[in-house]
Amino acid sequence: MRYAWLAIVFVLLAHGPGQANEAGERWKLADHRTEGEAAFTLFVEAERTVGRPAFKIETTFDVSPFVAATTLMAGMVSSSDLPAGQRRRILERSEHEALVYTFIDLPFLLSDRELALRVVHSEDSEAGIHRIEWAEANDALPAVQKGVVRLAGASGYWEFRPDGQGGTSATHMTQAEIGGSIPSSIGDRLMKSQALGTVERLRKQIQDRRRTHVTASPDLRQPGPE
Repeated sequence: MRYAWLAIVFVLLAHGPGQANEAGERWKLADHRTEGEAAFTLFVEAERTVGRPAFKIETTFDVSPFVAATTLMAGMVSSSDLPAGQRRRILERSEHEALVYTFIDLPFLLSDRELALRVVHSEDSEAGIHRIEWAEANDALPAVQKGVVRLAGASGYWEFRPDGQGGTSATHMTQAEIGGSIPSSIGDRLMKSQALGTVERLRKQIQDRRRTHVTASPDLRQPGPE
């Protein structure tokens, strides 16, 4: 599993870039599909940021914005159930904010990566909207160690909005760099794959929460106390 990064890179080398249609000043439509009952729409930058690509994904979840947001926040501050090769440490934690350090142990010939993110959960209680934002906070870390690439400029958010039927309309935006000497064309596609994987990871976490009933609310569509 720790060699999944290399496998993804080899797959990406075999595929050319996809076609896209315009969908706004910053974003252009790259993909729209339905997998099972879940649909998502992927947007990429109309003008690509070299070395630090951004992606926006729109999708839905059949739980309330409260449940989607609290499930995401719990996953972002968890030190277990991480992707292969990752280690995480919580440097600061309050009710709605966390400073999270992540170390990514990559295979031989690739330097390990690290970064710190400040994660903030906010809520518009009147509209029922939950938003989780994060931004690079590497200034909280000590000097970088030799052989480790410290990733800069990472930022993003999830916004969860009521869909009027007890579920959630969600928007995910992420911008980050892969760092090191990996060519930007390959890195961009790798980061795109990672963005899509993040959405599916949250969907799985929500499904796991439903199966194990780890929630304060008897109905996952309804908000309950944190």
